[in-house]
Amino acid sequence: MKRWFINPLLALALAGCIPIGTNPSDALLISDLRYESNFRDASGRSYICDNKLTTLTYSFRYNDFARMARWDSRLVGETTGQATHTLSMSKDSGGYTNQNNRITVNWLLSQGTAPLSVSPQGIVITPVPQPRQIGATRLELTVFATNGSLARLVFPGIPVIDNCP
Repeated sequence: MKRWFINPLLALALAGCIPIGTNPSDALLISDLRYESNFRDASGRSYICDNKLTTLTYSFRYNDFARMARWDSRLVGETTGQATHTLSMSKDSGGYTNQNNRITVNWLLSQGTAPLSVSPQGIVITPVPQPRQIGATRLELTVFATNGSLARLVFPGIPVIDNCP
């Protein structure tokens, strides 16, 4: 009879968790990065509105809040790699909710601040501007553990729309 053994770190990776630390019994695990905004398209997909204030709400799961020192979130242009709008938070900073091993943050983005790639364009006068996708950005979350190690989760392809209704 064969017995199958799985490396504990491989098992965590397969489960979608990212361990922070070298000893699995004392590691901080983060997973399940999600986002939504106050803007949605007809299919229900959230997006960032480049010409209006956007509330981007993101959340992630963890296994041990006591081992979490702080976390940084930032928006990075999908094609340019340009980062802007960094938000740093700690357990003591407030401005987030912590419920059922999930941190949720409401992040207010001002107009025209989402990083993306836009090619040079001519000026075209249109009587009624139509909403259009002008790029995409990704949400990067870096969590720092109290033992000094860190891990990163990424949510790619968040659409950036201009001329929002």
